[in-house]
Amino acid sequence: MMTALQAVTAFAHEQNLRKSFNKLARKTFGFDFELLYESGLWNERYHTHAFADDAQIVANVSVSALTVHIHKQKRKAIQIGTVMTDPGYQNQGLATKLLQRVIQQYEDETDLIYLFSRPGMEGFYGKLGFTAVEEYLFSIPVSPELRPVPDYRKLQPAANPQDMVVLLDRYGKRCPQSDILDISDAQHLLGFHTLYDPEIEIIELLEPAALLIYKKIGQTMHLYEVISQTRLVWKQIEDYIAQDGITEVIFHFTPTFPDLEPISHKHTERDTLFVNKPELLPAVFQFPEISHA
Repeated sequence: MMTALQAVTAFAHEQNLRKSFNKLARKTFGFDFELLYESGLWNERYHTHAFADDAQIVANVSVSALTVHIHKQKRKAIQIGTVMTDPGYQNQGLATKLLQRVIQQYEDETDLIYLFSRPGMEGFYGKLGFTAVEEYLFSIPVSPELRPVPDYRKLQPAANPQDMVVLLDRYGKRCPQSDILDISDAQHLLGFHTLYDPEIEIIELLEPAALLIYKKIGQTMHLYEVISQTRLVWKQIEDYIAQDGITEVIFHFTPTFPDLEPISHKHTERDTLFVNKPELLPAVFQFPEISHA
């Protein structure tokens, strides 16, 4: 059967292949990528590498081209994601072949290749040259004192296209808020999370000029991104964060606000990070979750 399969790439604008890709994605993950395509975010930074059988996508590995900032140094990187194989074509090594092709294509032109996968895949990805690396979670307690409520407005990019324009424009002009590890050129991934996760909230602070991306779960604020064109200190956004009975903030990135010393501990409740060059990474860090493929 392998000889009948066709290798296909960059098929976003080929309706039949995209429709088949979306069908396999729904079968594998429970959602498809049509909304991403319609929003214009399935773009040149999101590359699909697949096998097709008579115009039906039966296996896929996708690549997101990103810039990773490690200790303020820019590194060209790709993140592998959307690894899926139709059940009728499993146990033929199709995903492995696609991964090998992707690695061969990109390893000489990038500094870092990485992906996230469920625990227990160390043996599989180890054979492909990847090493499992531990990430850390950062948090701080918040005092329940009354605070003034800063002026802000809510953005709803999933419902309002103009809000999506504002979000992506501000993200493209942002100043990294972490000196240890940060991601840029990830507009398509930011758009994906804001389109597909209804629990995400985004507010625009007027002073300082910043966007906060977060979820509130009980008394915990899960902060995913702080977007500003200038480097901020924690005190500038703390009054908004510590509203509505919030007693803890969990950072889903690596915070290095100069006036903040968060608690760090190993992150054991998320997918495992696999990288091809672990020596490039900091000792204690977390990839921004909003940039996960």
